[in-house]
Amino acid sequence: MMLALMPGLALGRDGGRDPKAAESAGPVFARIARAFEESDAAALAALVHGEGLRVTGHNERAGEYSPAQAVYFFRNLFQAQRTLVFAFRKTQDDAAGGFARGMADWKRRRIDSEKVVEQQIVLRLARDDGQWRLVEINLIR
Repeated sequence: MMLALMPGLALGRDGGRDPKAAESAGPVFARIARAFEESDAAALAALVHGEGLRVTGHNERAGEYSPAQAVYFFRNLFQAQRTLVFAFRKTQDDAAGGFARGMADWKRRRIDSEKVVEQQIVLRLARDDGQWRLVEINLIR
């Protein structure tokens, strides 16, 4: 009984930290994979960090996008090609840290071609108000 009245112990085991800060990025990576599979631009844009999205690598659309612009980036991306397979091969997630990374294989086909393109993508997530958010997409050949 006395322990509950001692200063500092009433906060619980996490010391009063936001419980979301300890959540894994795994569910966000799963939502990203599902959104790519379904060509869901709005779902991906909803996951973009409040400070925006950086797209790097071999892509004519490389650049910096605000959260509002991100929906158009993803919409244009999916209008030009159809996802055949999108799967994460590896994720690095430090639940207590500020960043998480995932490497994915993206198999897709341009709408105007039968040629299948396989590409690796590295995605980086960062915390934004306690939630994991997408901050960078690096398209690797």
